[in-house]
Amino acid sequence: MSSHDSITNEKNDNENLNRPHDDIDTNTGLIAWFARNSVAANLLMIFILVGGFLTINTINKQMFPQVQINWISFAAPYPGAAPQEVEEGITIKIEEALETVQGLKRVITYSNRNYSNGWFEVDLDYDPQLVLEEVKSAIDSISSFPEGMERIKVEREKFRQEVMYISLYGDLTNGELKELGRKIHDEIQQLPFVNISDLFSGLSYEISIEVSKDKLREYNLNFRDVANAVRGNSRNMSAGQIRAENGYINLRVENQSYRGHEFEQIPVVTLEDGTKVLLGDLATVIDGFEEGLQYSKYNGENSVTIFIGAADNQSITDVAAVVNKFVDDKSATLPQGVKLETWVDMTYYLEGRLTMMMDNMKSGAVLVFIMLALFLRVRLAFWVMMGLPVCFLGTLLVMPMEFVNVTINITSLFAFILVLGIVVDDAIVMGESAHEEIEQYGHSTDNVIRGVKRVAMPATFGVLTTIAVFIPFVIGDGPESAFGKSIGFVVIFCLIFSLIESKLILPAHLVNMKPKDKKIKLKKLKEYGYFWFLQYPLDRIIQVVDKLRSAIDKNLQSFIENKYRPSLAVFLKYRYAVLMFFISIMLISAGLFGGGLVRYVGQPKIPHDFPRITVEMNVDASEKATLSTLLNIQAVINKIDNEIETEQGQSMISDMQVDLRSRTRGQIMVKLVDPELRVMDTFALADKWRNAIPSYPGVKSLTISDNLFGGGRDDGDIAFRLESQNEEQLILASRELKAKLNTLKGVGDVNDSRQTSAKEVQLELKPLAYSMGLTLAEIASQVGYSFYGLEAQRILRDSEEVKVMVRYPQNERSSVGHVDDVMIKAPNGAELPLSELAEIILTEGVTRIRRENGNRTINVWASVDAEQVEPFEVTKDIRDNFVPQLLRKYPLVKSEVSGRIQEEMESAGEQLRNFMISLMVIFSLLAIPLKSYSQAVMIMIVIPFGVIGSVLGHLILGMDLNMFSVFGILAAAGVVVNDSLVMVDYVNSARKRGEALKDAVMHAGTKRFRAIMLTSITTFVGLVPIVFFETSMQALIVIPMAVSLSFGVLFATVVTLVLIPSLYMIIEDIKRVFSRKKKKQNGSDMIAAKELSSS
Repeated sequence: MSSHDSITNEKNDNENLNRPHDDIDTNTGLIAWFARNSVAANLLMIFILVGGFLTINTINKQMFPQVQINWISFAAPYPGAAPQEVEEGITIKIEEALETVQGLKRVITYSNRNYSNGWFEVDLDYDPQLVLEEVKSAIDSISSFPEGMERIKVEREKFRQEVMYISLYGDLTNGELKELGRKIHDEIQQLPFVNISDLFSGLSYEISIEVSKDKLREYNLNFRDVANAVRGNSRNMSAGQIRAENGYINLRVENQSYRGHEFEQIPVVTLEDGTKVLLGDLATVIDGFEEGLQYSKYNGENSVTIFIGAADNQSITDVAAVVNKFVDDKSATLPQGVKLETWVDMTYYLEGRLTMMMDNMKSGAVLVFIMLALFLRVRLAFWVMMGLPVCFLGTLLVMPMEFVNVTINITSLFAFILVLGIVVDDAIVMGESAHEEIEQYGHSTDNVIRGVKRVAMPATFGVLTTIAVFIPFVIGDGPESAFGKSIGFVVIFCLIFSLIESKLILPAHLVNMKPKDKKIKLKKLKEYGYFWFLQYPLDRIIQVVDKLRSAIDKNLQSFIENKYRPSLAVFLKYRYAVLMFFISIMLISAGLFGGGLVRYVGQPKIPHDFPRITVEMNVDASEKATLSTLLNIQAVINKIDNEIETEQGQSMISDMQVDLRSRTRGQIMVKLVDPELRVMDTFALADKWRNAIPSYPGVKSLTISDNLFGGGRDDGDIAFRLESQNEEQLILASRELKAKLNTLKGVGDVNDSRQTSAKEVQLELKPLAYSMGLTLAEIASQVGYSFYGLEAQRILRDSEEVKVMVRYPQNERSSVGHVDDVMIKAPNGAELPLSELAEIILTEGVTRIRRENGNRTINVWASVDAEQVEPFEVTKDIRDNFVPQLLRKYPLVKSEVSGRIQEEMESAGEQLRNFMISLMVIFSLLAIPLKSYSQAVMIMIVIPFGVIGSVLGHLILGMDLNMFSVFGILAAAGVVVNDSLVMVDYVNSARKRGEALKDAVMHAGTKRFRAIMLTSITTFVGLVPIVFFETSMQALIVIPMAVSLSFGVLFATVVTLVLIPSLYMIIEDIKRVFSRKKKKQNGSDMIAAKELSSS
């Protein structure tokens, strides 16, 4: 042994002469090894810090976590078919084929005019890719699909991140913009990182060959003859090979027509004199777009839109950077008066939210350091704060790993803020315990190790219990599981690295943190040359901080001895009254929910930066009527914006895109000004729109999407599914349900999946038709060709599919009266008008048939203003009070809660199961270090009391609890458990040293007061910037969590310092009662045994 070691050990022995006996081994274990090997501790810290820094740039940046979409979609085109034909010929057959496929939770189908489509929801317990293969196989096995159905498309829905929208607009025609947009889109698709993009350029190209009745009659033709002429003369085909001496020579005919004027040259009829009648002689060939009105305006100018997305494994910032550079370069080459502009760039809003998070995190960290410096030595506060970068960078190091796979997004940063004040708690407990040991017995390696080890076991298990609280979010499934996993993994790994830092790295720094002579330190400062001027201010700062810390420490000790200790004695004396007081507070908090003063609203409403107004007209509305309504709404929106600008001096709208999506559907998409310029939030603006937009004739629904977490397909904040085989009862029930929802306060945007009925022409053949050898199918085909058209060809032109259709001119098929005049050609060549061959009946027809899980259904949904009423309350009220009456009135109808709220209810059950498992794990983690079931139960009992502070915090700030508040409540519960465990362990240790029960409890309370108070204060002040000073719209998702945790830990301090000591004494009272009964019983048994033996 070296002389230095001998001196050190001798010094330690002298210091420990007055130390009470303990059994802490300071020479073995990981803590001791790292404390005595600062090189290893520093290398571990450097590895974590450097590894985290190097990993940051490899982590994808996304707006929200990667959501796994368990949906499979299909689309089956059937041109010319009515919804009933589509249902019978395609939809029902697909549903029947899927009955044998396992793993399908919901089968939703739509039978529309001209096509069938739908979605299949895959159960969370099944692999969506494997189910997709089974679905494809089942559909491929169907051999009885109707002739004329086109190739069916089945694919898995994929998560697509929204990156940006690009508008190409200016003084060009729709056709010119479409062509230029296609070329630009092709160039964008070749850019690196761009894997997902779509071009929205209005109507598709179409070549329409319009032949009048007179021309068909003149040349004795029908539509099939014209179509066959096109097919026979417009094609490219191989004619075989010539086997020459030098090899093979391919023979090929290149005669495909691609443009309208080329089709005009196709021969259709050869007259008796040999004259060829060309298509252009008997028909008008229009090379243009599909029939319909085309309207797409960006800020009032003709436009086409390009959507840029990102796959789930991509960073949207990488994609946006490449595309933005392309847009800047391309804009310089565009024709005069044409502009290319990105106007929905999600990276701008992502960076804004990330900046907000980082600013609050930095502010919180500074406040935490200040509080630590005021209660601990500055150097100790510094090394405690070093736990933050170690924990955060350590977590960043593991985030991209496959088993974690968490990106940098709003919710993961939200989790970092959540643990900002928690991760230093462990280091505070370690540092404060070592500091106390050093203050009493002097600075030495053994004393540091002894101080750390004294609280290492309860602190470690305390952190593990907090980890156990968040495990359900990591293993859970459901609509919000992606958010839960993103938060859960970050919290768990931050806590794991906090254990590593506080147990293996911090002790080595505490060992080297020996008291130094201040004069020597300041003298060395002069050696830094240019920084000599810092000597005086640093000297003054150190003196001020030391004086302030000494004063605070003196006052704190005075408070503990003169205020808390006597109060604790009173609390222990009247411990049952204390318990009843806390129970009363908990009951009052529960009453806040029952009385509606505090509500739980589930998923919060987050204001959208791009609110949308969607108009759906009745199915019999014309395109002009739809466009007129859309433009009227646009005028109302512009008027409101002008009024806001006049009153507030700032408008709300930056850009606007108006699109006519179909004959009966239109949409207005609004880009709001930057968040810092807005004079009101999106919800207030949307309410102004709702109040100002009048009721327009022919409008089926008008939906304003102002919530970032709005509903998806057939969904809203609340939804109900009605199903029945009786169409009449189904329709009537849906109308009454919609009417009921419209009467409820706070409920709006009521809509359903049923389209209004449209006028329909039905044919009944007359005897003459049968006598001429005509069938209903043949007549229906010829009528369909006349109005819808007969597809002659489908060509690929400039990478876009173009249909070639043969039909009547518009003026011969624009009214019901033209149906009578359709000429029907019989097998013998005779032609008669349709009116002579069939009865023509005008009736109400079906436009779309929705089915779910094999039954016809109508989904009814609505949005809910959470400020006025809670979605769960509305759902429960309708389900329990109105629906039973509705079903009694319509007995053939069934009803179920549907949509997102149904998924939330289902996932709530799974979460409850996971939390029960979590509680069992927490109980085990408490019982093991305490070696007591009763004490573990005691700490478990206080968990509900930790919720009280969170509820009161929401009440004080006038906020509703939501799903993000729950994360803060859980974190607060973790703090309660952690502090309580350390407190109880301290009492047990004191009793082992021979202290009396009450003395041990009193001693534990006074000794742990500083550490418990400090962990609570640091957690609270770390969240102060968000709770009290953050006013941005981006922070709405974070503030409820911060309120829950900050106010929760404040109340947790009272619970730990008052309720836990009282409960400890109560548990001991109960033990004594049972012990006396047991002794009395044992005594009675002994007397009985003696009497029995004497007899």
